[in-house]
Amino acid sequence: MLSICTWKWGHLFSARHVNKLRAALDRHVHLDHRLYCITDNPAGLDGDIHVVPMPERFAKTPRCRRRMQQYDRQFASQFGTRTLTLDLDVVIVDDLTPLLSRTEPIVCWKVGHAQVYSGSFVLCDVGALHLAWVPFAGDPDGYPRRIEPRRIASDQAMLNYHLSRINPIPFWTEADGFVTYYGAGYEKLEAQGVGPNRSDLPPGARIVVLGSADLSVLDAGTHDWVREHWTSLPAGAGVRA
Repeated sequence: MLSICTWKWGHLFSARHVNKLRAALDRHVHLDHRLYCITDNPAGLDGDIHVVPMPERFAKTPRCRRRMQQYDRQFASQFGTRTLTLDLDVVIVDDLTPLLSRTEPIVCWKVGHAQVYSGSFVLCDVGALHLAWVPFAGDPDGYPRRIEPRRIASDQAMLNYHLSRINPIPFWTEADGFVTYYGAGYEKLEAQGVGPNRSDLPPGARIVVLGSADLSVLDAGTHDWVREHWTSLPAGAGVRA
């Protein structure tokens, strides 16, 4: 059984985003799987979504650092033995089964234009990334500053720092069906993927990763692939109070 884990807190994402993700996974993942939502507000989530209370530790840290806990062996043990961590700002447009059938201990998507591993789609054995968690847990202020002295290091930055110091890991590329939606702030990179005002997807696309600044693309429904693979999905029964 594959456990698929997503995080929701605050007001940027709603139960509707989680419910639509669940519907997309049911449509495009032909493996036994369960969707877990780590959240501080389960209201409106479909009843078959497994709710995990949001840990209070690191709740006030910036740049989604609180999500580093998903790599903590003890925290992740509740998900079984194999997990996919998946962001909510994605549109699944084709079968993900070939991607999720990989068996290596860690597999990540290496983003072509940036040459970094994306934190939005990480497949791994539970505990395989525990050592990415340990230095942050031990020094949650100093460790991120050492990684990126001139910036506020995110959970993705800490993941990449860890992965850069171990043996090369298996990864997917855009050739495997990953598409970056080059929207707000990425217009200059339009030639490398889906860009503003374009409704076509590259051949072989399986999943489009937007970014929180482009959520309006989903509500607007101006692209065919959005209407087919997001707008048309059920928003959920909203059975949780």
